[in-house]
Amino acid sequence: MKDEYTTRSFHFSSLILHAERSDRGSVSVEMVFFLLIFVVAFFGAVEMAREVSVKHALDVGTYRAVRYLSIVPGDQVTARNMIQIELDRNVLGGAGSVQMTVDMPSQSFQTVFSVTAEVPYQPVIPLMIFAPKTLRVIHAQSIEAYP
Repeated sequence: MKDEYTTRSFHFSSLILHAERSDRGSVSVEMVFFLLIFVVAFFGAVEMAREVSVKHALDVGTYRAVRYLSIVPGDQVTARNMIQIELDRNVLGGAGSVQMTVDMPSQSFQTVFSVTAEVPYQPVIPLMIFAPKTLRVIHAQSIEAYP
């Protein structure tokens, strides 16, 4: 009777030992799932910051271009270059070539005009696909150059 009891307890202790060994792989699997979620969340946050940065640079550049055109209404090339330079100075990058549209009915004093600037933007997040979009900023100003 003693032999039967000791073999049963030995068998039970080997089952516990085997269960402890099988838990080792589960930590690796959990870590892989955690890393996948963490990588997507991290790059998503970085990409959101990059989009805000590009939009801000586009806004500042468009504002400066509108102010310049309010003083020198005929120089749209320099105004477009001002926007592009501001986008190129962006620390996080990610801006392409800017498209600028000027709606200026006339170049006379106190005429209200607007400038629309657009830049294509493509979010890049690992394991996810997003459609490209266009960031757009519109600023209006009156012409301050007196003839």
